[in-house]
Amino acid sequence: MTSTLGIRSPIRMVSASALALGAALAFPVSALAQTAESTAADSDVIIITGSRISTVGFDAPTPTTVVSAADLKLGGRTDIQAALADLPQFRMTQSATSTNTVTSSGQSPADLRGLGAARTLVLVNGRRHVSSNDLQTIPYSLVKSIDVVTGGASAAYGSDAVAGVVNVLLDNKREGFELGAQTGISSRGDGAKYMLEGSGGFSFADGRGHFIVGGDYLNDKGVIPGTSRPRIGASGFFPGADGRLYPTAGLRESNRHEDGVITSGVLAGQVFNGDGTLRPFQYGTQRPGAPTLMIGGEGYHIDNYRSLSAPIQRANVLARASYDLTDTLNVWVEGNYNRVWDERPFFPDLWINQLTISAQNPFLSDTIRNQLATAGETSFTMGRAVTDVALAHYDYTRETYQVSIGVDGSFGDGKWRYNAYYSHGEQTQDQTLRDITLRQNFLDAVNAVEGPGGTPVCSIALTDPTTACRPLNLFGSGNADQAAVDYVTADWNAYTTTWLDSMGASISGEPFDLWNEPVSIAAGIEYREQAFSTSYDDNSLASRFGTINGQNIAKTGNNVKEAFVEVAVPLLANLPFVEKLMFNGAARVSDYSTRGSIWSWKVGAVWDINDSIKLRATRSRDIRAANLTEMFSLRSTLFTTVVDEGIPATRPTTSIILYTGGNPEVSPEIADTFTVGVALSPSFMPGFRFSADYYDIKINDVITTLTAQQIVNSCYLQGNTGACSQIVRNGAGAITEINAAFINVAKFTNKGIDFEASYQSNLDSIGLPGQLNIRGLANYVDSLAVDNGILTIEGAGYLGSQATYLIPKWRGTLSATYESETFGADIRTRYVDGGGYAPANVLAGQGDGVGISSRWYFDLGARVYIPYGDDKKFTVYGSVQNLFDRAPAVAAVSSPYHDLIGRYFTVGARLNF
Repeated sequence: MTSTLGIRSPIRMVSASALALGAALAFPVSALAQTAESTAADSDVIIITGSRISTVGFDAPTPTTVVSAADLKLGGRTDIQAALADLPQFRMTQSATSTNTVTSSGQSPADLRGLGAARTLVLVNGRRHVSSNDLQTIPYSLVKSIDVVTGGASAAYGSDAVAGVVNVLLDNKREGFELGAQTGISSRGDGAKYMLEGSGGFSFADGRGHFIVGGDYLNDKGVIPGTSRPRIGASGFFPGADGRLYPTAGLRESNRHEDGVITSGVLAGQVFNGDGTLRPFQYGTQRPGAPTLMIGGEGYHIDNYRSLSAPIQRANVLARASYDLTDTLNVWVEGNYNRVWDERPFFPDLWINQLTISAQNPFLSDTIRNQLATAGETSFTMGRAVTDVALAHYDYTRETYQVSIGVDGSFGDGKWRYNAYYSHGEQTQDQTLRDITLRQNFLDAVNAVEGPGGTPVCSIALTDPTTACRPLNLFGSGNADQAAVDYVTADWNAYTTTWLDSMGASISGEPFDLWNEPVSIAAGIEYREQAFSTSYDDNSLASRFGTINGQNIAKTGNNVKEAFVEVAVPLLANLPFVEKLMFNGAARVSDYSTRGSIWSWKVGAVWDINDSIKLRATRSRDIRAANLTEMFSLRSTLFTTVVDEGIPATRPTTSIILYTGGNPEVSPEIADTFTVGVALSPSFMPGFRFSADYYDIKINDVITTLTAQQIVNSCYLQGNTGACSQIVRNGAGAITEINAAFINVAKFTNKGIDFEASYQSNLDSIGLPGQLNIRGLANYVDSLAVDNGILTIEGAGYLGSQATYLIPKWRGTLSATYESETFGADIRTRYVDGGGYAPANVLAGQGDGVGISSRWYFDLGARVYIPYGDDKKFTVYGSVQNLFDRAPAVAAVSSPYHDLIGRYFTVGARLNF
């Protein structure tokens, strides 16, 4: 058995005749051999990702990284996003460790360049999917390879390809069957994962037809609670003795407790026991700049309940049938179904914090009431985390299905090719927050008084004896009557359906030759219609919940009509210093029903100086139209903290609710992308290849919302009145809410260099069996600047989660893989550069020397192949990720770059038959 690591090239599929072109295309020949063997039956031409041109001898100018099926199986990864995240060009913006308390949990989008997942276009077999960018919906076992176009490709594929394209290619000609099972667990005994997968394919009708099917089931238990990793659980920025902010672990709230802590009056600093008596509250280290936080002590923290890594269950199945009606016409149909679901603790209802309690509350002991009466106090304030009454659980199910049909054919002795398809997809998302509080019911139940015979009743029962209100005892956790709990809580529910209908037709061919090389052309039309609707429960519609409500959205959406053309023209060939010079140009017009027409285009060239040196460059205008959420979504709720710059004397850290929503008036984003690079395959080093590609991406009219801290800083540090109008304070002057909406407000600048080096060698030349593959990938980011019109945030060189677009200067991976007929092994190291948490204009007042050191992670893997029968094998494998258990930085919770789980073991087996 041989295994080939992914290689960087514009080529996606290679015909059998491509072996002869290996040197000219700067490919390692051994890599071509495997690719050609697996695809010769599919096509007699080269299909180029990032381009609609298909012709022998054309080499696309846009840099492309290829991830092979073998790459996907390294490290025991259980979803495609995790495998792609090993490439330094990707950022795990949204993952299980960053969706622990947001309702996008269970989605795994691709995010190239750290520019946001919405700016990376994900395709399956070259077509869009209703789930947009969610890689959880693609069966892992049927993936043949993944092409990553690391540059703008809107002219070829339309909107969203600003940062690039991820094209997932399925093994449409799979022969035989494979069953697999694997399990994993962390060195701390948590984070267990179980996965079953199967796939297969066979021909029928004397080879004219082919059928493939594949599926998988994943049960990821996640890591709960968040405090299971002390360096990042219950952590944040806390003032030091000098008053400046430092990353700190072991934080607790100093004014809230699960049993209830009194925070005002003569009994301040006392916490309730389970029997209703009081004891002194155990305070930790406090600082003037953080009046509601402390280090240590017995206070409450949300991480005691929510997950560090969100659990998920996933089921996937895909089937595809194709049939050759004639030698030049193939028809096919494809369908897939995906279900993602889970239920887990989410948060104790967050709007409940400081409660005003009457001194005559009948649930208080006589001793406490007497103490209050002696002090002349008629009420007191109690900080209470309602973990016993309203510990919300998030229960969701996300189901997706898509059906596609199409034809592929050729004419003119194969010089012209055409295809057409239609696809329909639907996704439903059923989200429930169980046991959150109804605001007025809760307030009524807390306002308890003595009723007839001294029995506690709700105050409103004195004027309305028919009320269903039941008094709520919050003095000590677990003392609340179940009838009262039922009265004050209910389940919030939102049900969203998304639809996508798309169709397209294209033709490509080579009408004539220049310099003995074909001139190629491709053209096509596409139509896409998308819509969504959302409905909420009755309590939400009546705005009865204290934390989150909703308004129904009737089915709404938009459509786009598109046409494109692309040409590839050989300008020179077979001259000194010009083995071949190719020009590529493309243009696309997109007519949106909401915003009218817009153009995208690309020009590029590839200059093969000789067999060893290739130069390439592109210049493109790319677009991204607003998605349905950005245009039509109603207000959604997030929970976060901000440093209140409006109170400069203390700058307290405050927990707030952040609201975001859609804006149908937003215009498309416009991006200008320039890439230039070199690829080397020196003849004196067979099997070695090196490439370096510089990229410069500028995006105008960026559709975005400002973060909570940006809004606060813009208001109080920049004096922006618009930002100030988005901030809501309560009667005590504390920030409680920040409102935001999507607008065209920002400009992005992203510059850097991608490097890749690979070496492949058969070891028989030194008397050993098997093949050795060595591959290194690195990405240097010179700048990732976000200018929101108020201030510019330079995110390059920062690794925190205080802002969206923060990215280390350097990331890289280096792997060595050995494969033989009976054994395989790999060692891999992942490097993440050090840097700051966040720029000063994002997180002001940081202490001296605050930063994150660089990190190396090492992974090991091994496989044993046990053959049986003809061309059949049984594989047993195992891997260790983060071999040396490298810890994350303090307070680096939700980091998209650091390993938060620690050393992780995976074992599994596969059976081929």
